[in-house]
Amino acid sequence: MAGYIVADASVFILGKELQGEVITVPSVERELKDIRSRMRLQISQVRVEEPTREALGRAVQAARETGDISTLSSTDLDLLGKAVECQGTIATDDYAVQNVALHLGIAIEPVAQHGIRRKLKRSQKCPGCGRPFEGDLCPVCGTPPRKRKKEW
Repeated sequence: MAGYIVADASVFILGKELQGEVITVPSVERELKDIRSRMRLQISQVRVEEPTREALGRAVQAARETGDISTLSSTDLDLLGKAVECQGTIATDDYAVQNVALHLGIAIEPVAQHGIRRKLKRSQKCPGCGRPFEGDLCPVCGTPPRKRKKEW
């Protein structure tokens, strides 16, 4: 399964023309609220499919490795999983999705903006007790995190 493009909602909202067979996930279809973007999805004969459990697991693991797991929605993870599954290109302007896609070796097609130029690893650390953690508050002392980014 090669030559596929996995499309984010921005493709249909902005009306970007894509070359190749376009696939998206059901949650993107649900995100489309206006009639124009819904019609673009319907008339372009886009396949709408869920990612496999294994592909979704790889996407989640990669998002944890890059530190983007807390910023990605379930729709973003589904898109990444589908791109892993079909070994396709992902069409999106979302920086965190692009970051994880690059980490997975997935090609990116920007929709309306420039694609990212460097891969980042995000982390957060408690400024109170110095421990790394995921979430909104340190589980040890309750302090909000200090977020950091560094290049891979």
